[in-house]
Formats: sequence, C-alpha cells, structure tokens
Amino acid sequence: MIYSATIEYAIRALAHISTLEEGERILARDLADVTSVPRQFLGKILHRLARADLLNSAKGRGGGFRLARPAVEVNVHDVVEALDGIDVTQRCVVGLADCNDDQPCPMHEEWKHFKKQLMEKVFAMTLAELGENLAAKRLAGPAVVADAAIGDDEGGDGPSD
Repeated sequence: MIYSATIEYAIRALAHISTLEEGERILARDLADVTSVPRQFLGKILHRLARADLLNSAKGRGGGFRLARPAVEVNVHDVVEALDGIDVTQRCVVGLADCNDDQPCPMHEEWKHFKKQLMEKVFAMTLAELGENLAAKRLAGPAVVADAAIGDDEGGDGPSD
C-alpha cells in the first residue's frame, strides 16, 4: 500500500467522477454504491476534497458532486496533498527524522529511486487518465474494474500490495 485508505477511496471516487459528462453531478450515496466505498467515510472524503477545491458540491435538487477543475488539471499528487497534507515521498521510508544523502537510512538509495518513479508514473497521473483507465476496464469486464482506479493495466511493472 503506497497511501492511506482515505487516498485509495478518494482515487476510486475521483476516477469515477472523471468519467461523468461535463457538468454532471453524482450523489455521495450513488458514488459509494458504484465504487464500493463505505458511504459515511466517502461523504467525509468528498467534503474534504470540496474544501480543497478539487470538487464542487451542491445541495438540493440537481445537487451532488462534480470536479471543480478539468480532470486533466488534477493529478494524484494533488489528491494526496489535499487529504493527507503531507508528501509521502518526502518522508524517510523507515521513519527516521533525518534521512538524506548525507545521513541515509538503510533503505535510502532504493527508496530514492523508487520515489522518483512513483512521482513520475503514479503521482503524476491525472484524473482524466484515471477515468480513461476505469472506462477501458469497465469495457473489459467486472473482474478488472476493482484495479482500474490505480491504472494497473501494465501487469506487474509497478508496486504491488
């Protein structure tokens, strides 16, 4: 697991929202059903994303959630920063306070290379790309939809759980 359950659920939800027609909104309960994310937890995540200006929310008839910006302008790194408030790539992988090239932890060199790839490949993915991956996997069948939000369409090249 690269990031928290909050981020994982947010990515699932945002990938789905990015597949909606422009201007279309979705209710939190409907989004929870389609993404298999616990409804109350998702509601909190969606409101946090709205406060971070990644989502737009409206109450009442025709209400719900939609992206606040075009999907091509929001990447996974934006979501991580908005919800976790910290950049996981800037922390020491074994939790040391001082870990750098001068004072490396035992895993520093490997983590340094991995986090570069993580930033370039996973964190740089836009919501538009996530949505495209999700739509393609929906066409392929239900067995692959659960993995679609993280873009696992290359089969084993990236990090695994």
